Amino acid sequence: MESLSKRLAKYLENNQKTLVNELLPHTLDELEIVYTDEDLNYHFEMLRLLLDRVAKSLLQHPGEVSAAEIGYDTENYLYSQGILLKQTVDVLTIFRLSLIKHMRNSNIIKEANIEEGFVVTEEVVAAFDAAIRATTESYNKMKVKEQEKMEKHLNAVSSPVVLIDEFQAVLPLVGEFSPERFDVVKDQTLHKVKEHGLRLLFIDFSGIATFDEVFINDLFNLTKTIKLLGTRTVLTGIRTEMAIAAIQSEMNFEELETFNDLKQALITINDKQ
Repeated sequence: MESLSKRLAKYLENNQKTLVNELLPHTLDELEIVYTDEDLNYHFEMLRLLLDRVAKSLLQHPGEVSAAEIGYDTENYLYSQGILLKQTVDVLTIFRLSLIKHMRNSNIIKEANIEEGFVVTEEVVAAFDAAIRATTESYNKMKVKEQEKMEKHLNAVSSPVVLIDEFQAVLPLVGEFSPERFDVVKDQTLHKVKEHGLRLLFIDFSGIATFDEVFINDLFNLTKTIKLLGTRTVLTGIRTEMAIAAIQSEMNFEELETFNDLKQALITINDKQ
């Protein structure tokens, strides 16, 4: 008599569509997920392919089928649709459980001994686990690429120094600042200060999204470097929470000029000159 692994492999190969048609709706109902027809068709095809790979894995020795070979969302369609990784993993885990229950109730399992039943169940679980790992790895890689792309874009347009006249300029800080992004802004700023021989640089914070002690420390060091180049620095748009954070960080900003907003600073300083 054929081993249970071979019988189950044949069963999965011959009944992929039937199994997915039966188990996928129950999976989505349990998770209370509603997909568009396009998303549903994609899941159907991915699960069908996964069952085909599970069938092949049942005929191979452990470890012969790599995680990359039995991945899920291979075209990154679900990722591109903004579907969370957790939701995709939930579909796989609930579908796997439904498949094991289906196997337990089938004549194929009933005809096998307990040891064989445990072995094929472990192989099915391992195959789905590998698919989940591959999916998670692919999702994380896409996230990293997306973040890197965003960082490159932000760095390309990062807070350029805007000349007001021959000797004055404004550095508008906008958005969130990672240490890497701040380094780009710092290099650009110092280059502009030296290139134009700026006498006065306004650094405006009104567009800052968030800030922390690292950002404040980086800023403090930037202002000290600019001062060494002989350029006067004026800070504008500082919010209350930023002033409190600076005090808590024990940064000494007493020597720096500050104004509530850029317009007020421009008027006040240029009227005095």
